[in-house]
Amino acid sequence: MKRLSLVAILFGVIFCCSNGELWSQSIKSTKLPLKQEMPTVFLLGEYDHLYDEMMAEQTTLLDACNDDMNLAYGKLMGMMKEMEAYANLVDFDLKGINAWIHFFWAADGTIDHIGFYLKPNSRNVSTDLVKNFLDGFAKQYKLPLKYSKRFSHYSSFSFPIIRHGKNPDSSKNTAKLNTKQGN
Repeated sequence: MKRLSLVAILFGVIFCCSNGELWSQSIKSTKLPLKQEMPTVFLLGEYDHLYDEMMAEQTTLLDACNDDMNLAYGKLMGMMKEMEAYANLVDFDLKGINAWIHFFWAADGTIDHIGFYLKPNSRNVSTDLVKNFLDGFAKQYKLPLKYSKRFSHYSSFSFPIIRHGKNPDSSKNTAKLNTKQGN
């Protein structure tokens, strides 16, 4: 019985080593991508390593607004107003969508990336549809803010957005202006 166990162990070691050699040879012949790129829109929890790298290169929206909370809030709510205007233009229903969203802007205010995750209490909607919508929005929107480096903001959003203060004039939405000009 002891000899049988010893033979089985030796056979297992030999089998594993020979398979390991074949496996390492097949890995050497397989070309892997040099660097994975972060898509413009992604689900939070995907691409964790790239997300961590991006975070190390960011400052906050509040920093970009010189610690002026009213200015930062105004910029963010202005962008969300534009997002709702864009949703109306492309006939995408945002009502009832509740999500955590992380916006990443380039120094000139263009959107580099948007990470999101639908909350459990969100209206049931396909994440692919949300990705496509956010991707379209990112391509056409530019935050009216410039800073010396990239900046980001992470928050929870529920649509429709409830605005505090005076009722904004929706006739000045850039989503409408871009569409009328053919951009």
